[in-house]
Amino acid sequence: MPGKYTLVKHFWISCAHRVPGAGKCDRLHGHNYKITFCVEGTQLDEQQMLIDFRQVKHAIEKKYDHHLLNEFPEFDPAQGGHAPTTEKVAEVFFLTIEELCEQKSNRPIVKWVEVEETNEAFARYERV
Repeated sequence: MPGKYTLVKHFWISCAHRVPGAGKCDRLHGHNYKITFCVEGTQLDEQQMLIDFRQVKHAIEKKYDHHLLNEFPEFDPAQGGHAPTTEKVAEVFFLTIEELCEQKSNRPIVKWVEVEETNEAFARYERV
């Protein structure tokens, strides 16, 4: 009987943002975001992994770490994006990981992504 593999990984990135119309968060400020993601699948790749979590970390870190999120089209309403709320950051990172999964021959599935903005608040994005 085949089994299922689950990979959960977390890492940190530092980003600045502002959320227009959100009180004091309308001012430019930054966070050390804790990113946690879950990938599942029934088959491993040639390296006996669901996905190389270093590849996931690198894809997100390379693009967003130490940047102002509002400067990216996906977080700029003027360019068709949405303000970089914690919820939208989680969704964008989910889509980034999903794209990486779709490129793999073993086709793992990203189940959810959590973005912890502070010790008191995080958002999770997952497909329903």
